[in-house]
Amino acid sequence: MATMRAAIISAWIVLFAAPLALFIGHLGADDLSWIKNGISTYAATAPHANWISAGMLLAGLSIACLGVGISLNTRWRITILSPIASMCCGAAAAGLLMLCRFKETANNFEALKRMEFAAVRQQTFHDAGLLIFVSSAVLALMLSGLIAMARSASWGSRLLAAVVFVSGPIACAIVISSAQGPAAFLGAAPGLKQRAGFFCLWVGALCLMALLTKPARQSANR
Repeated sequence: MATMRAAIISAWIVLFAAPLALFIGHLGADDLSWIKNGISTYAATAPHANWISAGMLLAGLSIACLGVGISLNTRWRITILSPIASMCCGAAAAGLLMLCRFKETANNFEALKRMEFAAVRQQTFHDAGLLIFVSSAVLALMLSGLIAMARSASWGSRLLAAVVFVSGPIACAIVISSAQGPAAFLGAAPGLKQRAGFFCLWVGALCLMALLTKPARQSANR
């Protein structure tokens, strides 16, 4: 259980370090707007773009640690859904690595049409990384929440598990929806919708961490 405790502690640290790094990366970019411009635009053009990349890497590390915690949880790994959720965490971390490696070259289709082949190819890998990250993270949260609801004995744990489960679909709806879609209450600003969706993923990961920490603490006290 020492490996699980180490994974849980590491995940707690980087789970809060990631948004801090992203916040620092947003500073000093007077020509950009966090309401209109996405995080990838900041990572490509902001003065402190390296902090944005660091935040993505830390987020990927936290997701990987969550995957390790899920796979090592003795109560959860009885079901086949547990290794699938763990693998989804690994895929989500890989998607973030792709986002760090392949920077955004165009933030809209019209700009992309004027780009050369190399830039179009780089943007294609960037978009693929974003798709892999969002879809894998959403699936990991839904599966983890489902497992936790089935395995939890107390209503408090079941409530946390329900938050984990619903945070994934809500985040997905906000990120991919247009102004006329389910996230119309956020307006047409893509940057605001993207950050709201990622915040939902962060809340789901936070609740998942709380669910994984309890059995790890109980095992440490035995």
